[in-house]
Amino acid sequence: MVGDSGPTKIIGEASYASAERLGIDPDPKDGGIDSGVTYIFFKNSTVSPIEDHEKAITVGNELAKEFVKKN
Repeated sequence: MVGDSGPTKIIGEASYASAERLGIDPDPKDGGIDSGVTYIFFKNSTVSPIEDHEKAITVGNELAKEFVKKN
């Protein structure tokens, strides 16, 4: 789980952090991979403070379970 608090309409921070945690080169110029990664964003979900990683994991897992049930 990663958080991104802005700027709006740009996912740079979340993309970089996700790639890093997945062991993918996060460099925006030379990094990345062609396939095999799917992002799921939960719009308007928040964790406060944003630095609370354990809470982000808990909230993210709950939202993911709800998503799977509905789909």
